[in-house]
Amino acid sequence: MVSPRSRTSVETGREFKISQKPFVGYIAWLIQRITALMLLILLPLKIYSGYAMIGKLPGGSVIAALHISPLIDAILLFAVIFHALYGIRVMCIDIGWVKDNRDVFMSFTIIGTFLFALSFFFMVL
Repeated sequence: MVSPRSRTSVETGREFKISQKPFVGYIAWLIQRITALMLLILLPLKIYSGYAMIGKLPGGSVIAALHISPLIDAILLFAVIFHALYGIRVMCIDIGWVKDNRDVFMSFTIIGTFLFALSFFFMVL
């Protein structure tokens, strides 16, 4: 019987170890899907509220106020940074540059957190 941490090659019959934790890829996949939904909602909202703010579209002051909302900007910034970084991570895995998913996931999470904190700092000031 093959253990869950190893697989058997059909051609050679040899076992090989998988060096990835099973849920690291799932967490990155889930975060990327959530940020994709956030982008699908927030980008059109940001564009529509900008046009409503200059008076080219109906929407009133409530929709126009969303365009300058720091909360909307912070959520949009978070979604763009992490969606882009985890997308680059997927491309690196697909190309074959990445052998261990955990290191790239942790590195991109740290880079994303740093970029978000730095951008948020300058956005609030």
